[in-house]
Amino acid sequence: MSAKHLTECGIMVCLIYKLIKFKIPNYLIVILINYLRNRTFRIKLNHTLSDIGSIKAGTPRGCILSPLLYTIYTSDFPKTNQIMNCFFADDTAILAQGSTINYVIHTLQKGLNNIEKWCTLWRVAINTDKTHAVMFRKGTSRKELKTLSFFDEDLTWDKEVKYLGLILDDKLTFRSHLKYNTEKFWAKVHLLIPLIGRRSLLTLENKLLLFKQVLRPILTYAAQIWGLSAFSNR
Repeated sequence: MSAKHLTECGIMVCLIYKLIKFKIPNYLIVILINYLRNRTFRIKLNHTLSDIGSIKAGTPRGCILSPLLYTIYTSDFPKTNQIMNCFFADDTAILAQGSTINYVIHTLQKGLNNIEKWCTLWRVAINTDKTHAVMFRKGTSRKELKTLSFFDEDLTWDKEVKYLGLILDDKLTFRSHLKYNTEKFWAKVHLLIPLIGRRSLLTLENKLLLFKQVLRPILTYAAQIWGLSAFSNR
């Protein structure tokens, strides 16, 4: 048996183990196994089809079962009283707070170590290139922050990170996010001018519908969070 086949079987075994742990009936487990294994894909470019490839892991995209299976698989994700886990599908963030910077860094590193062990045990791949760290704090300090380590990679401390479409800067002023939102909004406005402008033959009702569906979501997304930013930024 090849190493790749072992990996594929290993992931399936992990899922079966967790389904049994949740006391899922055996007949449903068999159905899920048949549903997930031996899946293939092909790519079509113009009129040319690629060879058939095997899907080694993951669940079908857009399937109603995929979020449920993912939730079951990650139900035992490391948890501690010192760290808050934030999940949205497979976008994960961990948060730690404390009275000193050293305590926060130590807590985060301990949490990353636990996550690394969990991922290794359950064969979950993490893209360290998309893993970032940011320290939210008041004031400034010339003291260099100790680097966090994750899967033998050093995580640099960034001034801002983008999570779920929201740009979080280290002072939580949301200045960068609002600038990004403004540029995105006006870019969409210019694209829609032929439809919503004065010369457009669309009815006012249809123009309003376009505003509500395309433009307003840009202005209001996550407003509950950045809405408390300084008036000058807003």
